[in-house]
Amino acid sequence: MDIHEIMQTLGQYAYLALTAVKAGIKHAWTAVSTWFHALPFPTSIKLFGNDTVNKYLFFGILAFLLVMNIWAFYLFGHDKSSAKRRDRRISEKKLFRVCFWGGAIGGLIGMNAFHHKTLKKKFSVGVPILFVLQLIADSFVLGFLGFWTFF
Repeated sequence: MDIHEIMQTLGQYAYLALTAVKAGIKHAWTAVSTWFHALPFPTSIKLFGNDTVNKYLFFGILAFLLVMNIWAFYLFGHDKSSAKRRDRRISEKKLFRVCFWGGAIGGLIGMNAFHHKTLKKKFSVGVPILFVLQLIADSFVLGFLGFWTFF
């Protein structure tokens, strides 16, 4: 591919981007699908056209989130019982890390069920924020995969 072809391709992409901006919300999907069809490599949209792959992705992500939330709930309960017995504790960094990587719902439920870390600002503010962000991200990802899989 010479420089002329590269510049022409970049010009087409720039034109498509400007078309998408001008089209606005109403015509955004048409512009995006035109953009994806113009790309010279396989795109994620083609991946989501395969129902079998979508089902594996959907149930894999769902299982991962379920495991992370159960784990976060367990960790908050175990840390609370360890605190009562004055045993070795689970670090706050680990609790927050598990909540960050998908366990915010289980962490929030565990915090309230065991009344653990509810007075610490880092947890009383941070975990609900993670919960809202994960709720948005999870509903988008699982909704997108569910749409392409089951409808």
